Amino acid sequence: MTAPTATRDWGDKLMAAQVALRRGELSRALPLLESIAALDPLAFEPRYLLAVALQQAGQAERALIWLREAIALEPRHAELNLRLAESLAQVSKFDEAALVLQAFLKRVPDHAVAWLTLAQTLDAIGQDDAATRAGWQAIRSAQAKGQWISAATTPPSWHNLVRNWLARVDGVRRQWLMDVLDAQVQTHGRAEMQRFADCIHHYLGEAPHLGPSDPHQRPKFLYFPHLPGGPYHDPALQPWSGQLVEAWKDLRAEALRLREEDTASFEDFLGLSADSDKSAYIGGTGAQPAWDAFFFYRHGERYDANHQRAPRTSALLDSIELCRVPGQAPEICFSVLTPGSHILPHYGTTNTRLVYHLPLIVPADCALNIVGHGEHAWQEGQPMMFDDTFRHEAWNRSGQTRIVLLMDCWNPHLTAPERSAVLALVGRISALEEPPL
Repeated sequence: MTAPTATRDWGDKLMAAQVALRRGELSRALPLLESIAALDPLAFEPRYLLAVALQQAGQAERALIWLREAIALEPRHAELNLRLAESLAQVSKFDEAALVLQAFLKRVPDHAVAWLTLAQTLDAIGQDDAATRAGWQAIRSAQAKGQWISAATTPPSWHNLVRNWLARVDGVRRQWLMDVLDAQVQTHGRAEMQRFADCIHHYLGEAPHLGPSDPHQRPKFLYFPHLPGGPYHDPALQPWSGQLVEAWKDLRAEALRLREEDTASFEDFLGLSADSDKSAYIGGTGAQPAWDAFFFYRHGERYDANHQRAPRTSALLDSIELCRVPGQAPEICFSVLTPGSHILPHYGTTNTRLVYHLPLIVPADCALNIVGHGEHAWQEGQPMMFDDTFRHEAWNRSGQTRIVLLMDCWNPHLTAPERSAVLALVGRISALEEPPL
């Protein structure tokens, strides 16, 4: 009989407190809510209501107590984390406010308002670079959801704030990239850096006329103007191509052995889990369409254990000049397309890098297709190289597995100084886009 009475009293008190809050009777509502919280240490709602009411009443220190207790029960609750940061800022605890927001954003990394609140908090304590990076994350997160793109997609009360941070981020980004350009000009000369200068101005949106002329070419990240056009390029332009071709049978033998003995080392090329929806990327008529890979490098990271499992391939890769971009390249693997699989049309990242294929196992009816430019049917031992910023797809319509050695490489039409400049540019862009967590 005791438990039902306690539960009924709990509910009655909460209802009475809510009525009092609606009437603005704070002195009546607070004791009721505090008594419920004391009665039930796991009750979220009274702690939430206490925090909100006290904050609205300007009692920041008291609000902080209940905000912390409520967040302990619901750590992903966005509104409470934002309110906690606001209350901490109200009592000039900016460092702690930043820590609260950073911890929340590690759990919910696409919350634009939390990012913008963090940007303002970091700005208040003089962390200018970190504030700008948080502002960038806020804008990117919002715009990825179709928000903060225009006045129509921004709440009226946020217009000025969002506009100010957009201007700040754009201004800082432009200054950082102009600093990169100036440094490269001082090192290599203005004439040598003219194409690179056009690359930066196009990236900043200041020279749209310098963009790709082919409607099928859309780099997702960076376009370098004035390079020879077209998607297909002669693989012999890479000075190391002959070394790989000479050893292609050895590479095939290693790939086959690994496929037979060590299938656990092959992973989804896109990094998706087994239960993820891959229908936007992989299709086909196979029972289980898949694009798998045995990685030697991924996003610039060397897979040491895989190098040990394929010593001949590893030694060859160690002997040639690779395209090294921290956090991005090289990307090198045995690329496996299972029977009946179709890699759906997509675009690559940048035309400063090309994709090199050395076909190792190619059944009939396998091809790469560059939309608008025709198909290429792989031939075992015969390399090919293409610009993946052109819309492309690939398929294996046979009943056997297709394997190629896939690697990204520098576009051979870049000069050595231009490669150096691109590395500096990508590093600076990455620094701006690094979340301040």
